[in-house]
Amino acid sequence: MNSMIAADTIAAIATPVAVGGIGMVRISGPQAFAVADSVFVSVSGRKVSQTEGYRGLFGRLHDDQGEIDEAVVFVYRNPKSYTGEDVVEICCHGGIYLVQRTLRACISAGARPAQAGEFTRRAFLNGKMNLTQAEAVVDLIASQGRQSAQAALSARDGAVFQKIHKVVDKMLGVSSALAAWVDYPDEDIEEVSDDNLRRSVDQICDSLHTILREYDSGRVLREGVRTVIVGRPNVGKSTLMNLLSGEQKSIVTQIPGTTRDVVEDTIRLGDVVLHLADTAGLRDTDDPVERMGVELARKRLDSSDLVLAVFDSS
Repeated sequence: MNSMIAADTIAAIATPVAVGGIGMVRISGPQAFAVADSVFVSVSGRKVSQTEGYRGLFGRLHDDQGEIDEAVVFVYRNPKSYTGEDVVEICCHGGIYLVQRTLRACISAGARPAQAGEFTRRAFLNGKMNLTQAEAVVDLIASQGRQSAQAALSARDGAVFQKIHKVVDKMLGVSSALAAWVDYPDEDIEEVSDDNLRRSVDQICDSLHTILREYDSGRVLREGVRTVIVGRPNVGKSTLMNLLSGEQKSIVTQIPGTTRDVVEDTIRLGDVVLHLADTAGLRDTDDPVERMGVELARKRLDSSDLVLAVFDSS
């Protein structure tokens, strides 16, 4: 399987393409060390290809136009790397021009641009992580709070896979017991009773329902809570929206029916992210535009995870 994915060497910018203190270009594949040696010279004279794994070298980057920048290069030898291949991480100053020029130098030296998610895909294909762990990497990167990051990290560590694996083992146990009892009736094999079979199946179903419930909770943590603010006209929905947003997102007047469209914003309350939607006041109306707004409000009401219903003192 390794030979299928290690035929070429890939490189990509591993940090955001924005100005920062440090920028990183990652290289992975059979020629990772050779590519790094083509663009980097250490102050000690030691080549990347001569360096042990989990070691760093300080030196300068260069291309065919001259020196690029100072850099620290970290070496990871297969299979003890993120992708399971030879990996080099080049850390230079985080200017966009410097990082992009470093990447171009690596590509000119024999690497090809990595596709989106290709480093993680290689890690999966090389057996460094299972599919649920690979998916959790995306969730970990996209996490918007402590709880979502914690949930993604737990999945990255294999918590979901372990739970599913236990269910699979239990199902295989039931199937094996049935097959043995049916195929070898003359052997001294314990009979599979209806009660035992029903109890085992119930336990399997309960485990699967628990996993599904935890998935729904995890989705809320990862993606945020779809929240809709609803109520009759002029009860303070837009005022609440503006208070939560910290700025004037919705127009507030004494005239009922001011909000016609759905006004949206994303806020953070502690560790929870709310995707807010301020909607038109719920009432019967002859105004065709306001009626469309009310219909949108009802659709959001049906599809939201959290409803903030607003009432006036009456």
